[in-house]
Amino acid sequence: MKRISYYLLISALFSLTFAQAPTGSKSLLNTQTARTFEPGRFEVRTDMNFFTKLAEFVGNQTLKPANFKAANYWLVNSALSLTYGVVDHFDITVIPGLYQDTHTPNEYNLPDDIRVFAKVGSFDFADRSMYAGFTVGTRFPLGEDHNYPFTYYASGAVEYGVSGILSYYADPYLPDRSLSAHLTVGWWNYNEAGTEVYKDKFATVNSNALNYAIGFVYPTDMFDFQLEVFGLSYLTQPDEFVYARENWTYLTPSIKYKPFSWFNFNLGVDIRVSSDVDESVGVNKYESVGLPNYTAWKAHLGFELTLLPLTDAVGNSPAAVQQKQFNKRVEFFQEIIEEREKSENIKEELDKLQEEREAAEQELEELKQILEDEGGDF
Repeated sequence: MKRISYYLLISALFSLTFAQAPTGSKSLLNTQTARTFEPGRFEVRTDMNFFTKLAEFVGNQTLKPANFKAANYWLVNSALSLTYGVVDHFDITVIPGLYQDTHTPNEYNLPDDIRVFAKVGSFDFADRSMYAGFTVGTRFPLGEDHNYPFTYYASGAVEYGVSGILSYYADPYLPDRSLSAHLTVGWWNYNEAGTEVYKDKFATVNSNALNYAIGFVYPTDMFDFQLEVFGLSYLTQPDEFVYARENWTYLTPSIKYKPFSWFNFNLGVDIRVSSDVDESVGVNKYESVGLPNYTAWKAHLGFELTLLPLTDAVGNSPAAVQQKQFNKRVEFFQEIIEEREKSENIKEELDKLQEEREAAEQELEELKQILEDEGGDF
């Protein structure tokens, strides 16, 4: 789209309130963590992500069309993410797409596709320093157009995939307040064979890809400083008339501001570190204005809002629900204290054993010295 339409402005403003990075529960901007929501927890996450560039003719100016005019190209995407903790170790995230620039005759999808992810996780090991989990997800094509330029591939078919997740926390007792690292590796099937992907052109393969992400979080009282690397590598490449058929990798520095326990504000930017090679054939090209198939950057702006239930399943009052949640926190910290006391007791026992060993060695040396003084054999 070569201009900001009235509808794009409305969508951009709307997406400040209702948009979302598509990673679900307890996630960074682009990286999943292995922990899940507590049962009954409900969260809304938003993220306005956008790119813009003033595109001018690139290359031999003698080939520049007489009617060519420089224009701003935009890429705006917004979605609403809803995550609910169902039971221990299990939560569900639903992400209905609200808006997607397509740069086709219809200019945008309103609404866009809907995605659903189920996560099983919060399985701790290595003295609670490590957590493991996995997700199963799918994408339903509700948008009018797919296979659009400047962003990740959307095939227009029912897509699906799985991911495995590992998380490490430097402090196992207070994981949200400690340095942490997270790794996600997954497989995604675009499932598009036989689907019309581009202007009467039908996909001949079911493309699929390996996706990966690694993220680091350094938390403070008011801010979380985050750094991520995420990307995709095709195992089976899409047809040549697909825009996003190249592998890609992005680096994402971001900051999370935490003014309240139930409200966080996110600011970040995706920076492409992979090459801008264009392997597409038979589609509208944007190389003449210096625009590859993936944007050089993409800004993120959004928030996370945790909505506590007003009543629980047995009809308790809001005050009773809050008291129950408070009691759970007290129990959690009691467990922490007990585990630390056990650790201290173990350390004391080890220290005692070490002292006894040193005393025994000293006695052995003294006995050896006595025998030598008496002319005996040891």
